[in-house]
Amino acid sequence: MYINGTRNIMKGLLRSNTGSVLPIVLIFIALIALNTISLSTVLQRDVRLIRRIKDVEQARHIAEAGINHALADIKANGFTARSNFTGSMDTGSYSVTYTQSGGRHLVTSVGTVSGVSDTVSAEIKDNTPTALNFFSASGNDIRINSLVAGARIVGDIHANNNVYLKSGPLIAYLYITGRVSATDTVKEGTRYDQGSWDIWDNHVVINGDSNDTATVYEDEDRVTFPTFDFTKYQQLAEDSGDYYDTDQEFDGVSLSPGNGVVFVDGNVDFRGNCTLNGGLVADRIRIIGTLTVNKSGTRNVLMARNGNVGIFGRLYTEEALVYASQDIISLELLADIDINGIMMARRDIVMWNFITLIDYTYAYVSPSDMLGEDGEAVFEVVSFNQ
Repeated sequence: MYINGTRNIMKGLLRSNTGSVLPIVLIFIALIALNTISLSTVLQRDVRLIRRIKDVEQARHIAEAGINHALADIKANGFTARSNFTGSMDTGSYSVTYTQSGGRHLVTSVGTVSGVSDTVSAEIKDNTPTALNFFSASGNDIRINSLVAGARIVGDIHANNNVYLKSGPLIAYLYITGRVSATDTVKEGTRYDQGSWDIWDNHVVINGDSNDTATVYEDEDRVTFPTFDFTKYQQLAEDSGDYYDTDQEFDGVSLSPGNGVVFVDGNVDFRGNCTLNGGLVADRIRIIGTLTVNKSGTRNVLMARNGNVGIFGRLYTEEALVYASQDIISLELLADIDINGIMMARRDIVMWNFITLIDYTYAYVSPSDMLGEDGEAVFEVVSFNQ
């Protein structure tokens, strides 16, 4: 009897609790679901946060790439040629802008990845020698005489003393497209400001005008000249086997220096038909035959470090800096000269052309291992802000 009574009591209890079990189970399931949703939300938020941190980091690196692109562009094309630009990479893009305020030059790059942006800026000091902005620049005088010849110069000309231009009187012409300036005076023809009475001035044409009607610039600031790391040039030539320790006469040769430059610790004469693929540094250079200078690498120079560059034959440059620590002298008869790049002399530039075709065209050249006038870097990053 007792056993049967206990069984009946248990059945009653089960029957009486059946209605409360289901709500408890449902509440428990709801709590689990809510926990899962909350955990999922937290995880998604963390994923988004991690992704944003990653995007910001990538955006900063891309912005830095934009700064590096800007610095390389200034190095290749000159400080004055800088302009705003955009670029892209596999993971994003950058936008670079230049500003100037109170003598400070600032380059700012905004990198963007998946809609997330970061900004990097750098202040730059410009030490670029101003002579690089001219096709022809001299520390003293520039004298150009075109006699029974056709001469065309595309680019600016400046002398830290005087500029003398003369052409004619027969079929010769001297055409200049560019700015002609001097720290002292610019004289066209044999006399100063004589107009059409001066037959040597009639065929000097500056930007379409002749007979002293062309606009020229006098009393201008002196230009500054670069210096060069000649020790670096010599070491590079030694490393590649292109170093010569005495005077050289190259006759009908083709030179292709392994490190981009031939270094001669002495004087050089070019005879016959010669080709230079790269640059050459010597004490003094004379071109008696034909020399063709092709652009190769980043050291395209024809450089007389202790004397003159004398052009008495034919010279063709694809893109080069022709530099003399003293004078550049061009005396041609029945010749053909085609120079693309820059002609620069610490003293005088003297060009007398008789029955000679002349074609000079400015192209900005910034060879490696070139320094500012006082030996400083061409441009310096003063500050870098992330």
